[in-house]
Amino acid sequence: MKNENCVANYQNAEVLIFGNSHSFYGLNPVFFDKTTFNLSNISQSLYFDKLLIDKHIDKFKKLKYIILTIEYTSLSQLKNTHEDIWRKYYYQHYMDLEVPIINSFDLNSWFISGTKSFSSNLQLVSRYFFEKTIVECNKSGFGTNYTKQSRVGNLEKSALITIKRHEDNLIDFTENITAIELIIEKCKSKGIQVILVTMPVSKNYAAKVKKEKLNKIFESALLLQKMNSNTFYLNLFNDSRFSNDDFYDADHLHNVGAEKCSMIVNDFLKKELTKTQF
Repeated sequence: MKNENCVANYQNAEVLIFGNSHSFYGLNPVFFDKTTFNLSNISQSLYFDKLLIDKHIDKFKKLKYIILTIEYTSLSQLKNTHEDIWRKYYYQHYMDLEVPIINSFDLNSWFISGTKSFSSNLQLVSRYFFEKTIVECNKSGFGTNYTKQSRVGNLEKSALITIKRHEDNLIDFTENITAIELIIEKCKSKGIQVILVTMPVSKNYAAKVKKEKLNKIFESALLLQKMNSNTFYLNLFNDSRFSNDDFYDADHLHNVGAEKCSMIVNDFLKKELTKTQF
């Protein structure tokens, strides 16, 4: 569905959103003034952001802006590590991508059901049988299943579990900074502006992450802005406009929080891009 609706937006989309679940659930194209499509996805790394940009960017007729999220995990997440081990086959099969980290002799390229356990596959089939779909996003690419009504109750406990899962103890960002620089240069050559956004998180999550790594992330994004005339940075990580009530869990906005965040990003886009032309 993501791939089909991406292609369907070739003629009209002016804004593309990339990133992981924070933007998948946190940036809703409905609240942007310009025609927008959300190409982010759960645990989507900068490696796959770049592959998607390389594949699609030339085919969008009106594309003016790319929103690229820079999260606590983004700059340190190396390609073909934990999150990519099985997802890479889905990008190859369903997003019609050429994925260099997949070996041409890898059997999972041909039998994608082998990337999940039998019980996981059975759960998917059962869910499809009863619900008639396993799709959890709308036609604009926004994730629809993180609602305010179903939000997690204990954000403090959720934050501890999530940070433990997220922390890779890496502060060498070379691989991903290089990927971002290549994206920025490609966009610059096409007159496309790049908006780097660090999405908001709950107070519980923000208080527990490693400050040295967090500050290096912020500094890296600011340097990318400083060094590139087509690049702007919006840091919402600990923004006072958000409270814990805006979150589905420790680090994801629910649908109502996403409305607020989308309007803030849309306002930033309008403000910054009316000041600077290149």
